[in-house]
Amino acid sequence: MTGVSPDLQPALEEKTMSLKFFLLPAILIVFYAHPFPVSASENIRVAVLDNQKSITVQSERGLVLEGMRPGRREKTMIFSASYGGTRPARVRSEGEFTRLNGADYRGWIEIRKKKNGLFLVVNDLDMEDYLMGVVAEEIPCDWEFDALKAQAVASRTYALYRKKNSGKRPYHVLATVKGQVYSGRRGERASTVRAVRETGGLVLVYNGKVISAFYHSSCGGHTEDAFEIWGIDAPYLKGVDCGCQEISKYGVWEKRFTMKSIALSLGKLGYRLKDISGLDIGSITAAGRVREVALKHAGGTTNLPAETLRQALGYSQVPSVFFEPMASGAEVVFSGRGLGHGVGLCQWGAKEMAQKGFDYKAILGRYYPGTELVRMGEL
Repeated sequence: MTGVSPDLQPALEEKTMSLKFFLLPAILIVFYAHPFPVSASENIRVAVLDNQKSITVQSERGLVLEGMRPGRREKTMIFSASYGGTRPARVRSEGEFTRLNGADYRGWIEIRKKKNGLFLVVNDLDMEDYLMGVVAEEIPCDWEFDALKAQAVASRTYALYRKKNSGKRPYHVLATVKGQVYSGRRGERASTVRAVRETGGLVLVYNGKVISAFYHSSCGGHTEDAFEIWGIDAPYLKGVDCGCQEISKYGVWEKRFTMKSIALSLGKLGYRLKDISGLDIGSITAAGRVREVALKHAGGTTNLPAETLRQALGYSQVPSVFFEPMASGAEVVFSGRGLGHGVGLCQWGAKEMAQKGFDYKAILGRYYPGTELVRMGEL
């Protein structure tokens, strides 16, 4: 996300609230009743920006700052290094969307100044509104509708699971690939919004508890047991056969790396391996993915998780650990298939099933065996 364009700055400064407004002692802030109707759904707190030097919040309809007496509605608020508030500031538009550093979001925008003087921004909004900005970021919006509905349920379930297990953090989930990609209004598409609405409130449970509904792009023909990757022994996250290879554009791939680049990449993660001369498979999972790699170097042989090697080289550079390495001189060639960690819902597999006429419930049942669909309100 980007800041406000320099050519708009004079207009913004003219509209900006006086800095004195932000320096009110915390003791004067009195919290009033929520000025907007409270949804019957779950809320979700999403970390959308972090370590920001300044935050600009805007609305043509006017902004509401929670805790301040009703009065004139400012259209722009700027939070910068001089902001002295001791509590998080919560702002939202009188309209449907609030503009945050140039991007539009539903719900409340919560600005939290950290000890390092930089800002963490949390979008606090209704779960269903959140999902409208997620699903099309995680799966192509022009895919078969039942694949989109399956993704909507998986994303809702994943978000609720993260909420229930977020501990004392000021947010429940990140708005990046480390959580679920979320971009607010920019991520909304008619097809995926419809998928969210038609599955409204539905989540997956196992023995009455919300599951960790992991998902990925393309499994390469067989999903992975979560225990093999992360040590998670969940009955609903065991590997299953998948037809994604029939249609996936990530069916097969090949990547080349020099031994030197591998050593440099691993060095950034703390591995000091001098003069790497070879790379072999150390062990594989039952599904055929590489569990460990063995690196030969001047100091001997080092075994490390294949996912660690993938992280070091870049997830986009090594699409999955479903590969075979072949060392040739100063290079290693990885021949592989699939994209992602391989656990849970395979999106290309969901597309393949939807093409064959399976509905979203059948798709979810295949990739999360033994689970049930329930409404969040029933939990």
